[in-house]
Amino acid sequence: MSIRKERPDRHESLDWSKELISLLDDVRSKAIDRRAFVTRLSALLAIAASLPQPARAETLAGKGNANTDLPSVDEPWPTLTVVADHLFPTTPDAPGAKEINATAFLRTQLAEPDMDPDNRKFILNGLGWLNEIATKRHEAVFIDLSKDQREDVLRQIEKTGAGERWISLILLYIFEALLSDPVYGGNPDRIGWRWLEHQPGFPRPPANQRYQEL
Repeated sequence: MSIRKERPDRHESLDWSKELISLLDDVRSKAIDRRAFVTRLSALLAIAASLPQPARAETLAGKGNANTDLPSVDEPWPTLTVVADHLFPTTPDAPGAKEINATAFLRTQLAEPDMDPDNRKFILNGLGWLNEIATKRHEAVFIDLSKDQREDVLRQIEKTGAGERWISLILLYIFEALLSDPVYGGNPDRIGWRWLEHQPGFPRPPANQRYQEL
């Protein structure tokens, strides 16, 4: 049985996206401590589990499909890695997307047979839309932009409802990688748990009894 609501209010979905992005900004600015971060994130993850997948007709640019003249995104992982590293960078006192294996975790999740195909398509198509906006504003694809240019592109994407949800989905998987058991591909050597001073429940799942195999 799915725990997702069939038709939640659109405003609720957008508020969740805004809250997740707001949480990221607070983490970057060190406006909250680890305890507050875990509390807010846990609440947001619970809300996210009740929401439907994004509508397949929407685009980050807010119109039509991505420009087919742009360089194709045949291999999405380098761009997704750059996006994740920008959204959740490494700092002297905290691990970032790189250390928690966020891209590897997302890749594993997208490859799962029970992954919603519309959700997978939405995330991967977002890279085309990302490059479309990057090219229009800075005449280069996203991975070739400077840090400030990447921030500009992501802030531009954030202005649309679909773009806001795309960023929030990437953040969702980053934070799941941070908090999940290492058996699922993220949080290697419990680096996220150690940073958050989190004590996981016991017993932890063995590799051959992950929830996908049960």
